[in-house]
Amino acid sequence: MPPYSSAPVRSVPSGSPGALSASAKRTIAGLSLWWPASPLAFVLSTVVGLSSRDRDPFWEVASAVLLWSGIGGVVVAPSLGLLIAFRLRQRPARRRFAIMGAVSLVVCALALLFWEFAMECAPGQAC
Repeated sequence: MPPYSSAPVRSVPSGSPGALSASAKRTIAGLSLWWPASPLAFVLSTVVGLSSRDRDPFWEVASAVLLWSGIGGVVVAPSLGLLIAFRLRQRPARRRFAIMGAVSLVVCALALLFWEFAMECAPGQAC
């Protein structure tokens, strides 16, 4: 009798979650969490920027870092996450990052539309 089993050895398919390394899982999780945290970064950036009346350089830098962190969360997290999910062949992550990108695109389009309407001159006023 042979010392090993005659059952075939099955490898884990590349698209299953078991095939991912720990760093890839952490990267996907981090990008997935960065996106919903970006509105909080925008709000904190506004609060810090408006509450800093004495124009302390520290609070100006903190406001700028929070602002760019929010912008990065809206733009960079979905695109980089989608790229990584395509590379690792992760269908649920691809779906999640595609939805995140679509929502980000709609929010950015609405923000630009609001900005355009906000910059319009009132009737009778010279701009």
